[in-house]
Amino acid sequence: MTSHENATIRKTVAPVVEAAGLFLEECELTGEGGTRTLRVLVDVTEGTESLDLDGVAAVAREISDALDREDPVPGPPYELEVSTPGATRSLETPRHWRRNVGRLVRVRPLEGERYTARLLEAHEDHAVLQRWHQPKKGMPVKYLDPEDVAYDEVRSAKVEVEI
Repeated sequence: MTSHENATIRKTVAPVVEAAGLFLEECELTGEGGTRTLRVLVDVTEGTESLDLDGVAAVAREISDALDREDPVPGPPYELEVSTPGATRSLETPRHWRRNVGRLVRVRPLEGERYTARLLEAHEDHAVLQRWHQPKKGMPVKYLDPEDVAYDEVRSAKVEVEI
């Protein structure tokens, strides 16, 4: 698909997602011939709550109806896939960081070793993280002082699932 065709499809999908009170993370048609998939990723606009399956199903029906009405997808049939970014999403924008305040994140800085920390706050240009370490197996975890980490000093970051 060309970027122009994806932009045309996005113009149909975006208003539907916004009307549902959600944020459109991604909208892309991939594949060729009879194996094409229109992948739509939606998320809650702000806050730390999760989007439930009923919410995803409802917006998927609305997106499907809009695509049927406006028919912006040229060529052979495709499969519509509507989902959320998932529990272990990559943190790429300040909004992603804000959505995950309170959760554990695995950070790979530009310099130094990877580490896991609790995300305490998220701002436009930095996050406040609290690392910890366990001196020896079986000893209690020691929490370190919270620290500001600028997003431009992070190579990559991902949410960790807590068990």
